[in-house]
Amino acid sequence: MLKGEATKQQLLELAKAEFLEKGYNKASVRNIAKTAGLTTGAVFRYYPDKAALFDALVAEAADTLVNQFKAAQEAHYDLIPAEKTSESTELSTNYLNYFINYIYDNFDAFKLVICFSEGTRYANYIHELVELEVTQTEDYYEKLRQLGKLEGTVSHDLHHMITSAYFTAVFETVAHDMDRNRAIEYVNEIAAFFNYGWNGILRFK
Repeated sequence: MLKGEATKQQLLELAKAEFLEKGYNKASVRNIAKTAGLTTGAVFRYYPDKAALFDALVAEAADTLVNQFKAAQEAHYDLIPAEKTSESTELSTNYLNYFINYIYDNFDAFKLVICFSEGTRYANYIHELVELEVTQTEDYYEKLRQLGKLEGTVSHDLHHMITSAYFTAVFETVAHDMDRNRAIEYVNEIAAFFNYGWNGILRFK
C-alpha cells in the first residue's frame, strides 16, 4: 500500500474511534491529527474537514442501504400485475433479513449513523427512511385499493407513527450492540408483530 493510502486508512481508523467515543459534534480533528502524529493541516490535505472524515466512514454503507431500500419498494409493484400481492409480506420479510445482514456487514458505519451522527447530514437518517417508506407505501396501498385488494384505511399521521416505531425498533439492534444472530431473530419477531397489526387495520384481500 502506498504511503498516502496507508495514512488515509490510519486517519479513518483514528477518526472512527474518535467519533464512536465522543460523537461527531465533540470529536476533534486536532485530536485525531495528534494521535496520528500529524498536523491538523496535514489531515486536511487528505480530508478537507471533519464532515468529510465522517462521510468517508459512513457514506457508502448508508447511501447503499437507501438505494437498496428503494429497489425493494419497487419490487412490490411487480407483484400487482402478476396477481401476487398476497406475497407482499413474505417479500418484505426477505428484504428485511437482507437489510439486517447488510447492516451487520457494515456495523461500525451504521453505529456511527444511528448513534453518533448529530451535526451531520445523517442525523435524520431513520426519519428520512420513514418518510421514504410512508410516501411509497401510501402510493402502493392506493393502487391496491383501486384494484379492490385493500379494504381498510390508515391516516397519514398514524401511518407515519407506526412506521417510525418499526424503523426505530429495527435499528435498536445497532444501538444496543446486539450480535447478528440475536438481531435477526429480534427483527423477524418485530416484523411479525407489525405485519399482524397492519393486516388488522388494512384488511388485505
